[in-house]
Amino acid sequence: MSIQVSVVVPLYNKETYVLNAVKSAVSQGDAVMEVLVVDDGSTDSGAERVEALNHSKVRVIRKKNGGVSSARNRGIQEARGEYITFLDADDIYLDGYIAEIVELIKDFPSTEVYATSFYKQWPNGRREPAYIPMTFDSGKAQLVQDPFTAWSRGSFIHTGSFCVRKDTLFRENIYFPLGENIGEDQDVIFRLMESTLVAFSPRPLMCYSQEIANSLYSSLPDYLLPCYARLAQRARTPNYPSQLRSGAYRMASVGYLSAVRILITKARRFDAARLIFQTPSMYHFTYWLRTLIRLCLPIRLMKLQWLKWV
Repeated sequence: MSIQVSVVVPLYNKETYVLNAVKSAVSQGDAVMEVLVVDDGSTDSGAERVEALNHSKVRVIRKKNGGVSSARNRGIQEARGEYITFLDADDIYLDGYIAEIVELIKDFPSTEVYATSFYKQWPNGRREPAYIPMTFDSGKAQLVQDPFTAWSRGSFIHTGSFCVRKDTLFRENIYFPLGENIGEDQDVIFRLMESTLVAFSPRPLMCYSQEIANSLYSSLPDYLLPCYARLAQRARTPNYPSQLRSGAYRMASVGYLSAVRILITKARRFDAARLIFQTPSMYHFTYWLRTLIRLCLPIRLMKLQWLKWV
């Protein structure tokens, strides 16, 4: 079975990093059919640097600035491979990532989404492996049966660590939501998990960057991300997959309460109180109760060491 993967790299003003991302993709072997670098109206020379590689598998697509979602969506439309992966311009694949994806495709042919674990990587080179849920077998690849409950304890998939059949995106009409620059990738992953099982390898085979200029992961949002509001709304519909509903409620609650906790740290207690008493916030009751305790504590107690466990 010949497997062909298109790697979509959205690019906006990351000339310092993009070559490392592209080289990490083209070095993955024959299964990588192409690397599509979608330049989203950059004002630096990143696109020119990629073109200077003059690599037969690398194609630069230029478009007006429209945000990371529009760039990824353009890559989906332009992709020629049967499978698509997404790699941000300041992230990298590690050796063996695509080979592991190919093995997942062969071992789990009935599903349509495949993913590996990943590292968080800081500018000083320090790497931290992503959380692996305790319900997973950390020694082998597996199908994820309850993905939302697992994710509610810690994200085990990153945008750059999953692969999807291109036809699945078209069939389910799944695209990255336009105008959103944070949580837009989670929205896609959530909808894919509602459509098919995920084949997952616990091997960390990609790195995503922390605290880099123009990186979306360098700051945490103090507002409710739309992806969580939409997840809660979908979970309440009658036709939602019954085996996923409880986990989806729990995941939505974590999204709401994470925003509440950030608001508390910024002393925006009124905004936090408005959010914490919305119904979806209460779906994960123990986390809701712990967050409510934080909300009720005086500001002078917020820096106490024990509070991190609340």
